[in-house]
Amino acid sequence: MRILIDVGNSVTKVVLNKDYKITIVKSINYIGNSKYELEFKKTIKSILSKNKISDVFTSSVNIEALKIIKNIIKQFKDLKFRNLESREFTDFKIKYKKIEKFGIDRFYNCLGARSLSTKNNFIIFDIGTATTVDVIDKKFNYLGGLIIPGPLTSFSTLIESTSMIGKHNLLINKKLLGLSTEQCLSSGFIQSNSLMIDSLCKKISKEFGLSFKVIITGGLADIFSRYISIIHNKDKSLIFKGMIYLIENEK
Repeated sequence: MRILIDVGNSVTKVVLNKDYKITIVKSINYIGNSKYELEFKKTIKSILSKNKISDVFTSSVNIEALKIIKNIIKQFKDLKFRNLESREFTDFKIKYKKIEKFGIDRFYNCLGARSLSTKNNFIIFDIGTATTVDVIDKKFNYLGGLIIPGPLTSFSTLIESTSMIGKHNLLINKKLLGLSTEQCLSSGFIQSNSLMIDSLCKKISKEFGLSFKVIITGGLADIFSRYISIIHNKDKSLIFKGMIYLIENEK
């Protein structure tokens, strides 16, 4: 049994893994260092009290949170720790200008999609602090991607930058047009991002002359999967599947 940790900008996800089976344990918000450290250590202690763990693997886009995790794991002498940093994998062909700048989360999303099928082309949308789009073909060529401000990032920036709008709750529904500021903001949040994803998928498919399976993952996948007609698969464990795919193929 091993622990896999996805260290995101805003949230750290901890799962248990054996072979290809994933058991979700905990999601920890990264707010303040002391609270985060306390919560993470409590989570690890709880896991170790109930399970025999040999290895801990991390994938991280948050340097500060990763430092905290490393320091805590070091306190448990029987645990072997490895941060998965390489962007290289057999048959994965990518011509990114500076490969070290290619987000490790994006890399494992690509591997996760590959683990699901070697017979499909994929467009992967990871909707979180940022929305990333990554495209691979069935030969495991990386065709390119996009990085877009995440829906909540854009929403928060709008609220903070416009004094007249004020603070409002998001109303999650399918209504296209609003009749109040709150309704208009909510509709803009849902509709603009949903239509953007639909439109990007159609444009990518047309540009490459290929049909694609569309996967949505990330913290906001549950919300947007309800409104985007073109999605074939919602998979919030995609990064973990990519990590497992690499670990198992290294054996």
